[in-house]
Amino acid sequence: MVYIDNIYKGLLVFPFIAALFTLPYAVYQYNRHGSVSKYRTLIIYSYILYMLIAFFMVILPLPDRASTVGNTWQEHLNLIPFRQIWLYWHNKEFGIAALRKYLVSMSLWQLLFNILLTVPFGIYMRYYFRLSLKRTVLYSFLLSLFYETSQITALFGIYPGPYRLADVEDLICNTLGGAGGYYIASVFAGVLPSRAEIDEKCRAQGTRVTGMRRMWAGLFDYVFIAAVYIFLLGVVQVLDPGFTGYSIYGEVFIWSFFCMTSLVQVLITKGSTLGHAACRMILVSEDGGMASAGQLIKRYLYLWLFTELPLIIAGQLMNVRVAFAVDLIILALTAASRIYFIIYFINVVVRKGKLMPHDKLSRTLYMVTGVPEYIIGRWSYV
Repeated sequence: MVYIDNIYKGLLVFPFIAALFTLPYAVYQYNRHGSVSKYRTLIIYSYILYMLIAFFMVILPLPDRASTVGNTWQEHLNLIPFRQIWLYWHNKEFGIAALRKYLVSMSLWQLLFNILLTVPFGIYMRYYFRLSLKRTVLYSFLLSLFYETSQITALFGIYPGPYRLADVEDLICNTLGGAGGYYIASVFAGVLPSRAEIDEKCRAQGTRVTGMRRMWAGLFDYVFIAAVYIFLLGVVQVLDPGFTGYSIYGEVFIWSFFCMTSLVQVLITKGSTLGHAACRMILVSEDGGMASAGQLIKRYLYLWLFTELPLIIAGQLMNVRVAFAVDLIILALTAASRIYFIIYFINVVVRKGKLMPHDKLSRTLYMVTGVPEYIIGRWSYV
């Protein structure tokens, strides 16, 4: 039941870990491989889930802090491998009856568990990370050493004293499990696509500006610029404690800051924001050449006008509204601004990056960078 409970807790925590990991993972995949492989994603996320559950298996359940006071590492360290078998032999009880007793004891099940714990680790090391047997054994040993160190150091000092036994037998069994997983991986290699095949498919797909690629680049920019905005807002509030932000035009100001910051980046780099560069994208002219400064300025100006100008007009009308018709106009202008955002998102994700009005008016579009010259002329939206 303890093992099942630990697996359940790992499954509960995993979505939060995955949420923090997803953005940097997607950006790295686009930067490294040119696209995000669904199969690779499944492997990586299953590996993270496995490592999380394995760690929970080792450290959980956590004790009450008071119960660990006075515990010493000497009392929670065993340097005798296979101590239980040695005790049977030393006491001359290693007979049929003793063997039967050992086969149903927790000591044997604990030994088998420690072997099985790292079998998946060995499979991942060979199948996906393409490590040799020596490296797989070494990394399995280091992983086990990390587990045992966390136990003997009371989770690296979090608790007053250790609460679980650090056992050299666990080091041996975990290392054997990793080696066993290495050999078991050959079975998977015969029926599943190889790492080289996954990489090759990603490279083939990486020459296209997909909607998902644009979405992850935009999200990267949003997180970066939002962090800068929050920092600057904090500085202003420190300098002027009475500053409370903007009320009516708060959203307009935030989006204006986003557009202006993005524009500065593309003007300096001649076509790329940080998010674009991280996902290997660049804004170019419609003929495939370098976009001029005028085109880049027009692009972000049109984007700002289509999304924020209606809100500005609506804000002004709110101060002078005298009739129901004006309220309807305010509602329509606000809806128009939000609708453009919705269409933009749907266009990127569902319609696979077809040109929007601000693209067409500025005569700019995205192209993948870092691809062979014979491919550059064949860029496309998909």
